[in-house]
Amino acid sequence: MPATQFKSVQKFINKIVKEHQFNKDELSLLFSQIKLKVAEKPKPGAKPGPAKPKPKTMTWDKYKSLFITDERIKNGVQFWKDNLTTINRAQKKYNVPAEIIVAILGIETSYGNKKGTHPTLETLTKRAFGNYRRRNFYKKELKAFLLMARENTLPPLSIKGSYAGAMGYPQFISSSYRYYAVDFNLDGKVDLFSDPTDAIGSIANYFDKHQWHDFGEIARPISLNKAHLKYAKRSTNKPKKNAKHWRTKGFNIDIDINNKTKLAFISLPQDLTNETWLTFWNFYILTRYNHDNRYAMAAFQLSQKLRQQFNSNNQ
Repeated sequence: MPATQFKSVQKFINKIVKEHQFNKDELSLLFSQIKLKVAEKPKPGAKPGPAKPKPKTMTWDKYKSLFITDERIKNGVQFWKDNLTTINRAQKKYNVPAEIIVAILGIETSYGNKKGTHPTLETLTKRAFGNYRRRNFYKKELKAFLLMARENTLPPLSIKGSYAGAMGYPQFISSSYRYYAVDFNLDGKVDLFSDPTDAIGSIANYFDKHQWHDFGEIARPISLNKAHLKYAKRSTNKPKKNAKHWRTKGFNIDIDINNKTKLAFISLPQDLTNETWLTFWNFYILTRYNHDNRYAMAAFQLSQKLRQQFNSNNQ
């Protein structure tokens, strides 16, 4: 049935009309075109069905093989060449390496070729008011989406993105679009859907605003003994203790790393044996873009291969 027949949607509309001076009739017309399903109530006395098995986490080696490919490296180098002036300008302004910017675009949308086909307004509405986890998060993103569309004069029903509501070249969620997207070509509008220049500048700005350390190191492999493996996390691990701390615990930290440098350790699951890595602050900042360590490591390793190939082609 139309979303406007749900009291929760009506309440949402009334709230943002009051808070942000939207036109109620226009919003009602907009949401009336989104269909929502009524949640089925269990029959009295019915036994709950069997719990769904938890999906198995994709191993790091499998995950890596999806994103670090010869084709993605080749296309990335070409994208870099095609947008060289813009990428150099973004690197100079924000002190975020060119290869990181290109790698993010490569992983997110294959350099703008796969931006998503899901209507974003419908996606966010269903997740905000349907039977989804994190409904409060999606309500906030839905509000941000409507504000973003209004601020950039975009027709809400025409916008398409990922199955979870991410949009454009860099796959920003609505709140990120509002807070981190920049008009990098200075044409008076912010366009992450068709303008690679704005996308390049916005990715660099995103990392800069999240306190990227200028051209700082990201990660390096490390071998850990059994006693130290417990410190290598599969989840996001923010560097809190410095190299001196880890050395006093017996970790074999490379001598070129300053005692004051804060470090963390991660473990990447594989079929045979897990990889362990020593990570710096900038690796943690990569996980602000996507909280999965595998994503951050794929972006880092793809960036290295892109840089290597780019330099090789320009010698």
